[in-house]
Amino acid sequence: MTSLANRPTTGSIFHNRPFMLLWVAQFITQTAQQAIWFGMIVVVEQISQSSVHLSVAILSTVIPGVLFGLIAGVVVDRSNKKTVLVITNCLRAVTVLGYLFYTRSLYFVYAVNFAFVGISQFFGPAEASSIPALVSKRNLVTANSLFNLTFTVSQLVGIVLLAPWVIKFFGASTLFTMTGVIYVVAGLLTSLLPPGVPPERPLSTLQRATLIHVARNEILEAWSFITYDRRTWWAMIFVTLASTTMLILAMLAPRYVVAVVGIQPEDAVYLFAPAGLGILLMTLTLDRLVCRFGEMPLAYSGGIIMGLALLLMAILPRFAHLFERLLVSRLSLESLFAGPRALIPPLMVISLLIGIGFALANIPSQSVLMERTPVQSRGRIFSVVLLMGNVAAITPLAFLGVLADLYGETNVVGLVGALTLAITALGLRERSVVLTTKPHAEESLPPC
Repeated sequence: MTSLANRPTTGSIFHNRPFMLLWVAQFITQTAQQAIWFGMIVVVEQISQSSVHLSVAILSTVIPGVLFGLIAGVVVDRSNKKTVLVITNCLRAVTVLGYLFYTRSLYFVYAVNFAFVGISQFFGPAEASSIPALVSKRNLVTANSLFNLTFTVSQLVGIVLLAPWVIKFFGASTLFTMTGVIYVVAGLLTSLLPPGVPPERPLSTLQRATLIHVARNEILEAWSFITYDRRTWWAMIFVTLASTTMLILAMLAPRYVVAVVGIQPEDAVYLFAPAGLGILLMTLTLDRLVCRFGEMPLAYSGGIIMGLALLLMAILPRFAHLFERLLVSRLSLESLFAGPRALIPPLMVISLLIGIGFALANIPSQSVLMERTPVQSRGRIFSVVLLMGNVAAITPLAFLGVLADLYGETNVVGLVGALTLAITALGLRERSVVLTTKPHAEESLPPC
């Protein structure tokens, strides 16, 4: 059986059986995760009708990353990646059944979600660090694009096709039960992966008393690498920026569509589906774009597009009467777009732009991280990236829900858009300074 340590094949990535097993497992688990997330957001909005409760729900997704992300990379680097993938899938299959108690207490749901995401902290670095071991360097961007493609498709399947219809016709309990079965299947798929080789420094050699100390030192080592290499640093910034922005948008979207557009929370797919389509379109063309423009220039472009789209989303309600006259008076679509529902078509266009910006900011940045990180510390590097994303998200998520209830969702969306543009401007300014002082410092384009 092929080992994870063997040199990856340079042929077609679709003929790489280990990669395809991991890819399929990723697709079905991401579909289940998106469905769980959508189901949780819907039941929280239906029961609480509060942005504060939605904020708590999202925080229960973020805080485990801060608490467990510190040691997740160390555990992954010192463990067999296949073992980590199998165990985490099986544990998630059991934990997800706890969501069935949402009718008794939302706080119990938050606790279950906390445990579920805590387990997933070990799955993410194991999956990410397995990709470079399964494919050749020349196929790395393609592999990363495929994983982002399946993430996008899983959003469409989980959020648009699976979760809303199952909730409407069978209820949220059926949805949560189905996702538990999906994780069992994913556990079986990952059990078919190559066994790999024992890590250079096994986890068994650590004493419990020194685990936190070693974790801290190794995370600091990874952090030093990230901050020393400025290209890696800004790649991490844009991965963090993209993920944090989408988390904030996920928190605000249900209240936005209810309060501003006047539709039900389960119909938030009008906002999520076009974003997924935008990510899909960019993923399909990203290889050619990277060959022409390079990875980091695309990331900067993604930050600008996301920021501008969020600002448009913030001012959109001011033009509700204009869109209503256009759609109702001129096109005679009273039954579909009367009143604030006239905002649905332009909102879908803005959502498409947000998805395009997210893909441009996130996917090339992830490829930069994969290319530049040492093999022996990939788990730690990706744990630091996930940790930074979670830390960066805690403060806005803790306060933006309250601000949304006090000042309105549109004002908060505008604030997030302005901050996204400001961070992107800082990155562009540093890049221009580097290119001015070191004309040959810009990265070379990959072979195409």
